[in-house]
Amino acid sequence: MKQTLYTETLARAAEAEGGTAALASMLHVPEKTLERWMNGRAQTPLRAFLKVLERLTMHEASGAAQAPTMKEGEPLSFCMGQLLARCSRCDSTEFAPAEPEKPLTLVSALACRACGEKVTHGDLISQLAQDAVQYAHAMTAARTRRQASTASARNKSDVRR
Repeated sequence: MKQTLYTETLARAAEAEGGTAALASMLHVPEKTLERWMNGRAQTPLRAFLKVLERLTMHEASGAAQAPTMKEGEPLSFCMGQLLARCSRCDSTEFAPAEPEKPLTLVSALACRACGEKVTHGDLISQLAQDAVQYAHAMTAARTRRQASTASARNKSDVRR
């Protein structure tokens, strides 16, 4: 299983919920579907991922979910596929905890390492997930246009014969 931001978040949420069956029930999906998302074999829908982030934030606040450990002083960057979370002010991709002595939770403040712009960790992840969906839609539209163009060119050459 390839570890991604999606799979790691889903695994943390399942642990906080009490297992995959509980998380699947909360998301109103079959457990096998959730397992495919957790194994990276299927893409987690944006709405479900945002619901997981919301629920995980609640669990972190109540103490039911542990914050992930991080290496002290290491820059934080967040990626989904080819996309990286970016600072809205300067477009940088590296962040640091605003309060490094505290655990990194989804409600933690992060600061852009380049310009100091502050952002909430969960908001940054949510925006990245939304960007990933838009990117996927754009790639699908581009592929559809290429296929239509190829088919049109093929039809024109058939007509000439």
